Amino acid sequence: MEKSEISIQLYTTRKFEPYENILNFFSQSGITNIELFGLESINVDEFKTIMGSANISSRSTHVSFEALKDTQNVIDRAKKLEINHVIVPAPPARENAEFKDTFQMDQSEWTTFGKNLSLHVNEFEDAGLTLGYHNHSYEFNPLPSGKLPIECMMEHNENLKFEIDLGWATAGGVDPLPWVEKYSNKIIACHLKDFFSKDKDMLDHDNQSAVGDGFIDWNTLILALKKNDCKLFILEHDDPKDYKEYITRSLKNLESI
Repeated sequence: MEKSEISIQLYTTRKFEPYENILNFFSQSGITNIELFGLESINVDEFKTIMGSANISSRSTHVSFEALKDTQNVIDRAKKLEINHVIVPAPPARENAEFKDTFQMDQSEWTTFGKNLSLHVNEFEDAGLTLGYHNHSYEFNPLPSGKLPIECMMEHNENLKFEIDLGWATAGGVDPLPWVEKYSNKIIACHLKDFFSKDKDMLDHDNQSAVGDGFIDWNTLILALKKNDCKLFILEHDDPKDYKEYITRSLKNLESI
């Protein structure tokens, strides 16, 4: 892969602010695009200036499902930063609960969430944007019926897009390749997340490696995604000890694919 094909989710570097220094490092490394998070609450003018100074674009962003209550605000912010794809990364948060508890839903709840998310698709399309969903591992844990949560929520609007996190899908116990093929008409972006060992807890952030240093078969997955309409290949590590080393090693490994 060329460096120009690779983006990075800014969440990876959230503990290493200021973002001016971070984006300058991205630019020096050959990265020209980032994925933002928390679009609904960031200082858009500030980020526009920072990104412009570093010659960095942002074609996608994560927003909370709750932020869609004010859809126009999200659309206006996205347009100001010339973002094309708005991605919801999780169901509505549960009050006073750990993040993982957000995903403790039965089949009916997953189905309802999918329907509610899909109701917003037309609003974004009318504004020239796409709306999508980003998975964690939990969407690939079978429900009692045998159906997967990701299926329950993605089947209500053919234009609801999908940002497949290939690492989290793997952590959920599936081979991501069949899901890349199943949702080939929905996937517009992917997260590249790798793990040192499949025998250790993949929900433990310390098990996350630079992309290409782990066990996931990136050659096969990236080739399959490039045959589809996947537009963004986005590096993400949930808690790197050294974000510069993580990015440098990942870029070097991906150059051989």
